[in-house]
Amino acid sequence: MAAAKSNGAATSGGSDPKDETLTSCLLFEPSVEKGNISLSGLHFIATHQYRAGSYTHLDNLLNPTWNYLTELLPMWLAPNMVTTLGGLHCGLGYGLLWWYAPDFDKSPPDWVIAVCAYCTIAYYTLDCMDGKQARRTGTSSPLGQLFDHGFDCICTLFHLATVSAYLCCGGTYWFISIQTSLQLAFFMAQWEEYHTHILPHCAGQWCGTTEVNYALGLMAFLNSLIDREAFFTRSMKEILKPMGYSFLEYIPNVLEEMELRHVGMCGWNVMSVILMIMSVRRVLIHPRIAPPSASYAEVFQSRVNAMSKLLTPFALCLAAFLVPPKAVRTRYLSVTLGLCFSILTKKIIVFSMAKMPFAAVQWDAFPLLLIAMWIRFDVNLTKMGADFVLGILCFYYTWRMLHWVNTAIDQICERLDIYCFTIKRGKRD
Repeated sequence: MAAAKSNGAATSGGSDPKDETLTSCLLFEPSVEKGNISLSGLHFIATHQYRAGSYTHLDNLLNPTWNYLTELLPMWLAPNMVTTLGGLHCGLGYGLLWWYAPDFDKSPPDWVIAVCAYCTIAYYTLDCMDGKQARRTGTSSPLGQLFDHGFDCICTLFHLATVSAYLCCGGTYWFISIQTSLQLAFFMAQWEEYHTHILPHCAGQWCGTTEVNYALGLMAFLNSLIDREAFFTRSMKEILKPMGYSFLEYIPNVLEEMELRHVGMCGWNVMSVILMIMSVRRVLIHPRIAPPSASYAEVFQSRVNAMSKLLTPFALCLAAFLVPPKAVRTRYLSVTLGLCFSILTKKIIVFSMAKMPFAAVQWDAFPLLLIAMWIRFDVNLTKMGADFVLGILCFYYTWRMLHWVNTAIDQICERLDIYCFTIKRGKRD
């Protein structure tokens, strides 16, 4: 509580608020007087300036189209409503997939995949328009970043569901691998911004979030036109056979026997790992972590402190692999893991803007970690029992996420004197 009071004093009249993102924090963040954000944190949010990374060629090519579409929006439409409309597209697609492919072990109807393709493209297009609408209406605010990236992290579940539905990889460790790699990579992008104050958008000028999102939409549309099961369950030996047996001699046997869908998922995981390694490298060599004037011991301590904030997300990934895929319904585990990751990601997004310390141990993850061990080692726990426990945890994480986000939004809106979903009179330009 003393830390919170000193932060409050700093904003009201003493010394300037302090950036605490590099503060070592192992088990608990300093307590705050009210809500989730300290007074100094609200000060930093009020003065926050979003700094994105570089843009790709496709970003620059599509930017005029996004500007044109934004000009069609009414001036009274709040930017956060544009973000929400995009998120509702993901909710629609996810709901359809839940009904027609509840556990990702059978392919849904073609029209469902086609609708998901549309929802993917509409979601990302609206995601690119919300910031432009904010600048157009003169209502840009740090709350927009929380809304934008907060929706992004929960919408990863929709992208995962779409791909898993046409690959039919539910009930396998393959599914767990692509979910954990996707959500860990997304968290690490926010973790990088937390330490460097720059959010990476791309790796080079040819591959970024725009390319990935539109590629997911295009792939979904193409998959709505083909026999997905016949296409993706072919072995690589069958696919490569037309190239001649001499070519197959250079291919490892394990690769020959793999199905096309497994090779695709391997490619996704490798790409995610590369992105995560690049993120770690950028953080560890950044001047805030490794200033030229600092000693080796100081740099080492800063790097350990930065890496320690990945302990809980890595533990969540290990917990997901700890649960035998056949011991639970895939959807239950997926939603529980996704909600837990979403809570941690939203929290580090807010704390990054507020310049607040983020603890290495995040206690929100412990219920899932304990239940994963329970399911793994209790031979008397039935599949129905495991599903019931995960279902209860889903409801808890949903309440926890909505309550945490609502409290943070209320604090930010009060500090900035704005509304969340409407444009306040006097702020319209």
